[in-house]
Order: sequence, then structure tokens, then C-alpha cells
Amino acid sequence: MSDPCPSCLSLLRRLLLLLVVCCLALPPTLVKAAPPAAPAAQGGETEWLVMIYSDADDNVLEQDIMTDLQEAELVGSTDEVTIVSQMDRFAGGFDGFDDWHGAKRFLVTQDDDMEVLSSQELEDLGEVNMADGDTLLDFIEWAVTNFPARKHMLILSDHGSGWPGGWTDEDSGGNGPDDLALAEVFGDSLWLMELDRVLGQARSDLGLDYFDVIGFDACLMSQLEVYTAMAPHA
Repeated sequence: MSDPCPSCLSLLRRLLLLLVVCCLALPPTLVKAAPPAAPAAQGGETEWLVMIYSDADDNVLEQDIMTDLQEAELVGSTDEVTIVSQMDRFAGGFDGFDDWHGAKRFLVTQDDDMEVLSSQELEDLGEVNMADGDTLLDFIEWAVTNFPARKHMLILSDHGSGWPGGWTDEDSGGNGPDDLALAEVFGDSLWLMELDRVLGQARSDLGLDYFDVIGFDACLMSQLEVYTAMAPHA
């Protein structure tokens, strides 16, 4: 094979130089990420409904659980995933995020600012007993009814105590309706048998075969007794 002629090489070099000059002359183009989709409209079915039961009515965990809600805002609701939260705060504890107390319900919306709670407030419930199964039942039924979805995730955040349950509320005003010796130690709590009863009632009332995911953002809940109680519901 013969070597390329010098004139051909010279032409190729000129074309390559021209291509480089044209590329350098083009204005830079910034590629921007697509903005997150708008939160699902109330009444429109989405793929997922994520329900966060945030029992922050505790001086120890209030700030941490509020930070959890801020982290949920980093993702926020989309046209395929609706995130709602019921947040109950402790009076006289952490004073950030407007220092309100009592319970509120939020549609969690996307926001990158970890210093500002920008989710849409849907309801101000005042003081509620988050250790009462009826409070959890009301939240689940409100969320599933108002935000239809094909799949359902329930996340419960607070102190956990394993097989007894967890989710105490210092403003409950007593040991609760269940006559348990454990209540003398823990105070009113969302007991495991109470949680079992509430989830069964919610499924029956709402016509749900099961919850696709039940998550415990709480200590000691990865126990066989807990799995056994949750197995019929998820």
C-alpha cells in the first residue's frame, strides 16, 4: 500500500484545524437537570403513597425527627409518589422551624434548603396522642382516602421498644386505656398488639389486601415478635 500523498495530509490537517476552531467558537451550553415533577394532585391516583407517622412529641428525638422530614423534602412528592406526614412536636424542646407544637399534617414537597420547612401544611390538628392507636388509624385512613395510590408504604418514627411496641407521647395524660403492667414503666405507648389491631382495622375499612411496605424508624423493632405481628399486614 502506497503512502498518502502530502497534499491529502495537508488537506486533512486543515479540515481538522477548522473543526477545532469552530468548536471553540461555539457558545458554552449549560445542561440543566429537569425540575422535579409537581406533587400529585389530591384525588389523582399515583403509583406510591408514602405515609410518615412522625411522633416527635419527645424532647430527645424532636429535632432528629424534624430533620428526617427535611430529608424527605430533598426528594419530595412527584407525579408518581405522594409523601404525606403527620408530625407531632414537643412543647418547650427544639425551637427550630418556627417552633410550633402540637400535630400537623403535611404534603411533603421538594426543597433543597435544610433550614426551612417548606412542605404544604394541610391540617393543624392541635395536640393529639400519638401513642393512641386511634390516632394512627385516623392518619392512615385520611391519607389513603385523600391520596389514592396503587401501592402503600407506612413509616413510623419515634422510640421503639421491640416486642412491647413503642411510640410514646408525653402529653398523653396517663397510661392509656390498655391495662398493662408495661404502661407503669413506659407510660402510654402504641403497643404491638394495638398496632396489629389498628393495621387490621385500616385494611378492613379501606379494602386493602396489605401494605406494600411497613417501616420502623425506631430502635429494637427488628425482632421476631414484631415480624410475626406485621406478617398479616405487609
